[in-house]
Formats: sequence, structure tokens, C-alpha cells
Amino acid sequence: MRGLIWWLALSGVCLGGWLVAPMAGRAATQMTQSQIEIKITPSEDDSAVKPVDPDEPSKPYPGDDADPGNVDGTGSRGNLTIDYLSNLKFNNITVASGPTTTTAKNQKAMVQISDRRATGSGWTLQVLPSAPRNGQQALAATIDLGSVEIKPATTNVSTAPQLVNEGHLTAGSVNNVLKADQQAGLGTWLLIMNRGSQPTTLHLADQKFSAGHYTGTLTWSLTNAPS
Repeated sequence: MRGLIWWLALSGVCLGGWLVAPMAGRAATQMTQSQIEIKITPSEDDSAVKPVDPDEPSKPYPGDDADPGNVDGTGSRGNLTIDYLSNLKFNNITVASGPTTTTAKNQKAMVQISDRRATGSGWTLQVLPSAPRNGQQALAATIDLGSVEIKPATTNVSTAPQLVNEGHLTAGSVNNVLKADQQAGLGTWLLIMNRGSQPTTLHLADQKFSAGHYTGTLTWSLTNAPS
């Protein structure tokens, strides 16, 4: 009787093993795919982008004591725009002969640019300075932007545009200032000047100066591709 019981127990183990093996062999993993789809189009909002505070971009531009009244921005409309330009004001010069250099007085000098296109094709910011003039004398001048800061207006941004030629601007010549390569410079960006250890400076190469009030212009242009 013991032999019979023992044999049945062994038979049960073998039978169980034979039944389980074919079931495991039939198990399989099936993989297939679905899709996601999204279309990104250029923003239909072409209203002017308001300038922001370069120190706290979440706040509107507060103005600059050296550039009074210049608060509202350019009012430019479109998907690739220059939103704000500071007027650079330099400290008075008391010497009668040169060459000499003077520094900017602005505390919140900046250029603000917005790229609301969906192309990511990049852009270039250029400037053409004119020679400062008082009606009698035009000065041989160059501007050095010095230490600058390139800052986004929001935290969700692309790669930053890059400063070109170290910000050395020659009067009478078109100078590249910022370049955004493809997929860079998207959104709103600030070029903040007269910051850090090296201020924005105006260098005058003339040997003699006539007394007077000198003014010049900075003609800024924004092209829709890297240059």
C-alpha cells in the first residue's frame, strides 16, 4: 500500500510538469504602435511686445533716469520685432584735446527683441552708428558695449543668441551685434548693456574738440536669418 501511494505522488508531479510546460510556451508579448500628431503654426498675435525690466523680466520696464521718457518701447508689430531701444547717454567730457574715452550713464540700457515665428530660422541684429556731430564738427567715434548680459524674458526658452565681435561698433559702418543660429533666439531676449566690470564706452579719436552738444544716431536692423 505504501508503494502505491508513493508512486501516485510521483506521477502527480510529472503530470503537473507536463501540463504547465505547454501553457508557458503559448504565452507571448504583442507590440504595436499608435501615433501622436501636433501642428505648430506662427502666432497670430502681431501686437507690439511691451518692454520688460532687465533686472526683473516679470515686471514692465521701469524707465532709466539717464533716458527719461523712453519707457513704452518701439511699438513694432509682427512676429520678428525690435521691441525696445535705449538712447545711450554718455558722461560729459571736459578735455579740449584727445583721444579720450567716456562712459555711459544709463543704468538700464538694453535692446529687446522678440521672435514669435515658428520657423526657428534664426536672426541677426545689426547697428549702424553715425558720428556724433554738433553742427560744426563730426567726431571720429567708436562704441564698445563692454560687459553685456544676454537674458531671456521668460524661463521657457531656446538657446541664447550670441554676441558678435565683442560689441565693438564703428561709426559709419554696419556692425553685427547679436546672432541667433537656427533654433536659437526664440521668444523674447534682452541685450543688457553697461553692466559688469567693463562699462559701455564712447571712444573719440580726434586730437581737438570744439565745445558743444554732440548727438548721433544708432540705426538698428533685425534680419530674419543668421548673418
